[in-house]
Amino acid sequence: MAISRRFFLTSGTLTALAAGVAFNPNSLVFGQLRSPKIDLGFQIPITAQKQPTYMFKRTTFDPYVGGIFQAPDALGNMIGLTLLSATTNKSSAKITTGRVRETDSFSLMFRAERELPRFTTIHKINHPSLGKFELFLTPREKDGTYYYEAVFNHI
Repeated sequence: MAISRRFFLTSGTLTALAAGVAFNPNSLVFGQLRSPKIDLGFQIPITAQKQPTYMFKRTTFDPYVGGIFQAPDALGNMIGLTLLSATTNKSSAKITTGRVRETDSFSLMFRAERELPRFTTIHKINHPSLGKFELFLTPREKDGTYYYEAVFNHI
């Protein structure tokens, strides 16, 4: 049975590629090279580390539950946001192929006096003690009351 040169080269190349994927799938999934000597995990850009929200933990917001935060509307008038809760989120993943990375994940639930502008989801928040920072807020309207949720996930 004769095998053509083209068939041999094609099947050899595909076999080599399949072996590379099988022995190092992380390079395709995460698009990052990992050194076997130093495991830095995922690099966090320095610009992200300079944001106030980078340092926030759930315990940062615990004293302010029931307190008032403010965000501007489209005309610059301030809308009061009452912090209803600060809840820790736990991973519910049962199946893993590697070690589980510990995260600090929590969510904040706000009740707004009136609706925040719909043209953006990133709002500039003001608080007398925490200062000014930006939050990605997801609207949750119920019975004519405006609720907004912010989720933090520090890896």
